[in-house]
Amino acid sequence: MSVSIVKASGQSEDFELRKLTDSLIRSGASADVAYDIAQKVAAHITPRMRTKHIFRMAKKLLHKYNRAADMRYSIKKAIYTLGPAGYQFEKYFARILAEYGYAVEVNRILNGYCVTHEVDIFAKRDDTGIVIECKYHSDGGIPTDVKTALYIQSRFTDIRRADEASAGAPLRIREGWLVTNTRCSADAIRFAECMGLKIVSWKYPPGESLETMIERKNLYPVTILSSIKSGFLETLFRNGFILAKDVAGIDRDAFVRKSGLDTGTALALKHEADELCHDQY
Repeated sequence: MSVSIVKASGQSEDFELRKLTDSLIRSGASADVAYDIAQKVAAHITPRMRTKHIFRMAKKLLHKYNRAADMRYSIKKAIYTLGPAGYQFEKYFARILAEYGYAVEVNRILNGYCVTHEVDIFAKRDDTGIVIECKYHSDGGIPTDVKTALYIQSRFTDIRRADEASAGAPLRIREGWLVTNTRCSADAIRFAECMGLKIVSWKYPPGESLETMIERKNLYPVTILSSIKSGFLETLFRNGFILAKDVAGIDRDAFVRKSGLDTGTALALKHEADELCHDQY
């Protein structure tokens, strides 16, 4: 018999054992461990239980099996911890793009045909310029709606028109992207697909969604480390430590010197980053 649960958005859906199992496997748990945890969680699910409570149950059980997998399972929460302002999410996504071979600039000023624009990220690959606007939500229940897509498309159109009017430019601005850490509404997706605006969001598009881009290359933000505190973020980002693997990829003494943190905090973060990034199943 199916059990109806409530997502962060307030919408109901039937609990699916397979979806929970798959999410645990993506975090690094073996198939057997993931299925065992999902079965134990399923036995305690009640009608109208919220997904955040299901997540907490699964995370608690996962922690008993493997601490590194437990941290990986916290990816969505780790991204919310980048807030409440969105500029750290912009820097984080810019770093993700750099790992995929893009040249990136944050807060680039671009001339439009009508007005000047400051864009969150300007990315380049080959001879293509990409205008990227990030929409960050600290509340997972808030989808990015069509008004945001309309706004970003209008800015991109103005910038592209100016680019097309510029003769002989070696780089052509051909793409506009909307990037968000939550889901997009159906209307936002429909509009974007119609206008050729690319969306990168939670669970969309299939195979190229935000969490897929992160998991494919283990591009976890430093906020996934359980010892992290919000007060550390600005210091770590300023000193170039945006990803957990940035911390794992440097020796202990060098991290203590360059992190800008006190020795005890730096060593705790270094230990967790090494455990996360070097753990193998």
